[in-house]
Amino acid sequence: MIKRIVFLGGPSTGKTTLCEALAKELGTITVPEYGREYWITHQVDRRLTPEQLLHIAKMQNQWEDQAAEKANHYLLCDTSAFTTWHFALHYHQQALPELEQMALDCWKRYALVVLCGDEIPYDDTWERSGDANRQEFQAFNRSYMQQHKIPYIEVKGSIQERVELVSKELTLEYSQ
Repeated sequence: MIKRIVFLGGPSTGKTTLCEALAKELGTITVPEYGREYWITHQVDRRLTPEQLLHIAKMQNQWEDQAAEKANHYLLCDTSAFTTWHFALHYHQQALPELEQMALDCWKRYALVVLCGDEIPYDDTWERSGDANRQEFQAFNRSYMQQHKIPYIEVKGSIQERVELVSKELTLEYSQ
């Protein structure tokens, strides 16, 4: 049985870098962030429509399901429908009902939720929306998971320290 691990965090919190490093460490694969690629090609004035955000969440789940067939024990997921739902709220103050439901249901997909810390320097690239958004997204993620009693671990420090923290959690959680 493949254990899916999802990585959450505001922009530029090291999710992709950590997924890639862990994939090497664990001998498995990652599921990249479909929404990043889609946004670069389809955004208009740095925005996507609610329908496009729903499409992103559906494709992300499809990519995960396809990758699970090739993964080795663990599948490392760079994002989730929850994150896409949060973008819908951030930019449109609401989400389409189907995306809302996907966000509520997504927690059943993952054996482990990892929140990447925001103490690392912000990488201000053109497609990101600024460090203030990173802080807001980070606070939203933490608050939501605490309010809804979603178990998660938070990782901080260097990439190697983060890899060690996740690896240790996997050893503790799944060696039983």
